[in-house]
Amino acid sequence: MATIGLELVDAALVAVRDGARVAASPGVALLDPQGLLVGEAAVAAARLKPVLATDRFWADLALDLQAPAAGLAVSHADLAHAHLSLLWRSIGQSGDQVVLAVPGSMRLEQVGLALGIARRIAMPVGGVVDAAVAACAELPARQTVLHLDIHLHQSVLTQMEGASLLRRSRIEIAPRVGMKVMLGAWAHLISEAMVRRTRFDPLHQAASEQQLYLRLPVWLAALSAQETVDVSIETDTRTFSAALRRDQFALAAEAYYAQLIDLVHSGRRAGEAATLALSSRAAALPALRERLAALPDLELVMLAESAPAAAAAARIEEIGPAEPPVLATALQRRHAAAPDPGLRRTGAACPTHVILHGRAHAINEHPLQLGLGDGPGRRLALDGPLAGVSRLHCTLLLRDGSAVIRDHSRYGSFVNGERVDGEAVLGVGDRLRLGTPGVVLDLVAVA
Repeated sequence: MATIGLELVDAALVAVRDGARVAASPGVALLDPQGLLVGEAAVAAARLKPVLATDRFWADLALDLQAPAAGLAVSHADLAHAHLSLLWRSIGQSGDQVVLAVPGSMRLEQVGLALGIARRIAMPVGGVVDAAVAACAELPARQTVLHLDIHLHQSVLTQMEGASLLRRSRIEIAPRVGMKVMLGAWAHLISEAMVRRTRFDPLHQAASEQQLYLRLPVWLAALSAQETVDVSIETDTRTFSAALRRDQFALAAEAYYAQLIDLVHSGRRAGEAATLALSSRAAALPALRERLAALPDLELVMLAESAPAAAAAARIEEIGPAEPPVLATALQRRHAAAPDPGLRRTGAACPTHVILHGRAHAINEHPLQLGLGDGPGRRLALDGPLAGVSRLHCTLLLRDGSAVIRDHSRYGSFVNGERVDGEAVLGVGDRLRLGTPGVVLDLVAVA
């Protein structure tokens, strides 16, 4: 008999047996009248038949009937049933039991519905645990632990606390920042690069679009170890290719990265030391790790894809058994919490420059105005249009030994996710966001 850990996230159902991954099935279904496809089979044809594809059935798990273009009256629960049933048939063995690792964004009624589906397909569930708590309770981390995960349609930050018992304390969600929109941004980046170089647009035909989306994860993985990647698409007549840099991918996703960084800032008190654990999906985003590593008082840890499911399986005795299974949101830590290195002294380091798109602009006694277009005086012109950014948005200046931002805008300037009320003092490592999603700038000190 074995205990299988199974993470339920719309990006993929990840199953682990004896510490090794045995399945990772994407939460996609294709409602083809000739037969329902789920998982990898659905992904392989989703761009060929986009009106028949759906991928919200785990994120919006419910019994309400949907009305897809295929004309089939099914509910999200029906599709989740088909997906989970296919997975269980491929990995389940006699005598196995399963521990579910679920995201903090999953409501209790949805957890109950998932348990009902598991019972219907004869999947024996011995326990249910918050996926972030399961993964992070294994870490030698600080007392405050943040976990950032990227789902298909949203991003979820889980805040946890505790010296010996790690307990989930808060969930923050970025509802429009998911893998799907970022993959779309990168697909258009690749398309534009190929058009400029070869006049071939891979998004113009379904077959080449499908090929592009299937290869995107491979190209993203390559960018984790190298600065550039060669992308190519084959047609019946020739191969089209282009070379792209990691920073181009990061720039294409800048509006989403800014919201992720704001999400991390919202998960802790100002100056508080914490460990930030990135799911494998978050860690795979080009240049995001480097951006997060630059935040002050954060220890960064990258989790393996199998971490939540493997940790859930290893905690079966602590989590269960119970009938029906109860969602566990606290677990004993494997390691005592690391000592707090102390809070950052507010104002101890004054920034000398603001960074925009890799270029440094000095902050001194002569006010630096930021906004759309040109203007009089020292001016940092932002390329527009940008949502929520004004023509004269804010001013940066050095006053009495401190770097200060003065806000002039209607829609706001934000320092580390908090809106500036008139003026605010800036510190090294702070992040300045103008507008929503707007544009993000970094504050640094240059000797």
